[in-house]
Amino acid sequence: MARSRRDVIAQVVADYMQQTSLHGYRYLTEPGRHWFERLLWLVVHALATGGVVWQVNTMYHEYRTQVPITTVQSTHYHVSLVPFPAVAICDINKIRKSRVQALAAKLIREHGLASVTQEELTGLLRFLGRLYDHSREGEEYIMRLEELFITYNVTLDYRGVMQMLGTQCDELLLACRWAGKAKPCTELFETRKTMEGYCCTFNYVRPTDNFDTRLHANGSIATVKTSRYDETGEVVAEDAQRSLADGPMMGLSVLVNSNISDYFYPLLPTTGVKLLVFNPNDYPDTASGGLIEKLVMAQEEVFFTLSSVTTKPTAEVVGLSKERRGCLFNNEKILFSNFYSYSDCLMDCRVQSMRNLCGCLPFYSPVKGKEEDTRVCEIGDLRCLNKHTEMWQTLRPRQDLPGLELEMTQSLECNECFPACGDTVYHVETTSMPLQQVLMDHSNFLRGFKVENHSAFHIYFGSTSQSLMNKSVRMAWPDLLSNVGGICGVFVGFSAMSVIEFLYFFTLRVFVALSSRRRMSLGRAAVAGSVGFQGFTPAPLTGHKPAAAARAGPPAPRYPKELLSAGVVLTPTTAPADGGHFSWGRYSFHSQPQSHQAQQHGPRRY
Repeated sequence: MARSRRDVIAQVVADYMQQTSLHGYRYLTEPGRHWFERLLWLVVHALATGGVVWQVNTMYHEYRTQVPITTVQSTHYHVSLVPFPAVAICDINKIRKSRVQALAAKLIREHGLASVTQEELTGLLRFLGRLYDHSREGEEYIMRLEELFITYNVTLDYRGVMQMLGTQCDELLLACRWAGKAKPCTELFETRKTMEGYCCTFNYVRPTDNFDTRLHANGSIATVKTSRYDETGEVVAEDAQRSLADGPMMGLSVLVNSNISDYFYPLLPTTGVKLLVFNPNDYPDTASGGLIEKLVMAQEEVFFTLSSVTTKPTAEVVGLSKERRGCLFNNEKILFSNFYSYSDCLMDCRVQSMRNLCGCLPFYSPVKGKEEDTRVCEIGDLRCLNKHTEMWQTLRPRQDLPGLELEMTQSLECNECFPACGDTVYHVETTSMPLQQVLMDHSNFLRGFKVENHSAFHIYFGSTSQSLMNKSVRMAWPDLLSNVGGICGVFVGFSAMSVIEFLYFFTLRVFVALSSRRRMSLGRAAVAGSVGFQGFTPAPLTGHKPAAAARAGPPAPRYPKELLSAGVVLTPTTAPADGGHFSWGRYSFHSQPQSHQAQQHGPRRY
């Protein structure tokens, strides 16, 4: 009897269960097994499959929600591979007395300020220093100065005036040495904008103090290509100075003249200079956490010992969203030149807030776009600047903090700013001692100078071995595949070959079995229609010669086993017109359609 399609598929399933490489599945269909054994194995397989699904789902969830981890790759990262930090020297005294006196005399002479004396105007001009700290102390004097400017139509170029009133680099820096060689300070330092105003900066590789002063025709900001990227996509500061060895002789040494007699508006109640240490690519901003501030007071010699931690991301971190990795790569948010830094992003956020709230920018702030299109904050803007200064200095956390709802509303929101994925962080240890004349006389670097208002500092790496960190993921895609394969192998013996095996049985094997069944059905129908017999299967014959006598009684209908197994469709090669002898290859039948006896007993065998 012909097998149905369901029987064919059931046979394939049984074959698969008997031959699969998965553990224990053959016991479910193995002949002779008791029903209780089958039930027991069915429960075991259900528990094992459930365990696999639960473990794989848990592991995949961890993979999808993982955050980067930072691990130590090396503690012997050579110092020559680490950029020397940028160093800014800022005079604590922001307005020199001699300079403001000269400015007062010039304003009276050019604008005819008859209602005020030079001495009185000099005292009022001191409050221009409020543009640094935005304090409103002495507001009556500030209002008086503002009235004078309005009455006599005085317009100041605040950027130029504030830079002129401060100490110039050639006056502040007397002697410089870098990497063991004495060099003119003008070759090592230049005047640049910082959060402390105009300072003398060393190794600050940015091409401009602003975000960019050039605009494309469509209004978008142009970029200045000054750096290249390494294999991880992080910026390589090609122009940054590097120290080839450790120790004071291989670092930066500077002799500073504070000129205390010319102090007029110091920001701190002390004398000397403030040192800013930061990444050469970053804008020196305190809120970013990458700026180190140190004091070098007058008549002191200070030794600053550097150490660094360099973090480099791996390629797997790129595939994570910025919220999960908590950092940005250089090509994701470009603000300054052609690379990204956290301090740039925070400064850009602060600049936008200043423009929106006060309609101006302090003279030391970087400008986004053209400088002439941005209004510089004046004396009359101090009320607005003072009102929002605390907010601009406080960065709002990304998560709401219970009990600090009011403080959360009075802080700067910069949710688009993330730390850079690859960065170098510097640490500074300080040792100081009085600057003694006898020691200066025995120093090749300091010989010839007298201890008056002077101070000296040395900044250098304390070791040739620095730290290198890797920012990576706990589980990369190959790790996930390996872990899943291990779990599946432990529970059910599953592997990649099991998948191929399953596909083979339930695609190719099913297709072949169903095709064979269809060919057998067609062959059977062809035989029955040609010979004129229905309801029986012809038996194989051994020759073509007719038998001597017919069998007694009807023969048992049989069909050749080899034809059944091969599913061959028989077509006659010889078909006489008289309906007699038919031949299908090695199988031969003698047909007598008109004979009732032949119809009863089937074909004769030759």
